Amino acid sequence: MQSLTPFLVESLVRLLRLFVSWPAASVTTILYYGEALPRNPRLQRLVRDELLDDENFLLHFLIAMFRCFCKSRKK
Repeated sequence: MQSLTPFLVESLVRLLRLFVSWPAASVTTILYYGEALPRNPRLQRLVRDELLDDENFLLHFLIAMFRCFCKSRKK
């Protein structure tokens, strides 16, 4: 477990940096890819694909959680 700590801390720092530097774009990107927002061209302008790098584990985790939440809510 100790070997995962640096990866998670680095991912947390990246996620917090995104929320501080681009708050609207980061929240919109999480909700959009988490399928909590409709596919709307106006909202899609706020979505930043470059935020989804492979090493931002917590961002991908949040997106997966929103996908699960939205799928269970639609049923």
